[in-house]
Amino acid sequence: MAGYRVHEKKGGKFYFNLYLSNSMSEAPIEALELGVRSYNSLKRAGYTNIGELAEAIADGIDLNKIRNCGAKSSREIMEKLFIYQFNVLPQGRREQYVKDVMLLNARKHEYGEV
Repeated sequence: MAGYRVHEKKGGKFYFNLYLSNSMSEAPIEALELGVRSYNSLKRAGYTNIGELAEAIADGIDLNKIRNCGAKSSREIMEKLFIYQFNVLPQGRREQYVKDVMLLNARKHEYGEV
């Protein structure tokens, strides 16, 4: 992400919209390149591809409730989802995507949703 800087305040939440194409949805969770604990907790919970995981998150699943998936693993999973999506976007859409994410987080912070 050369030229882009995203910073999360410790303990804060980072919001982003996840847009999945068919190929992204069918990609295995291995594509996220997660750490061993995060990967094993998702596999044990039955998630095999990114689409299943994204759907569960959209439906409101709390990743911290998954066995062996604490705050650090949950944060890693969300970070890797963001990076994965950023990397698969066409070059021309990346800058706008980052701007949209920054605006979304500014709004959430402004309205006290953080």
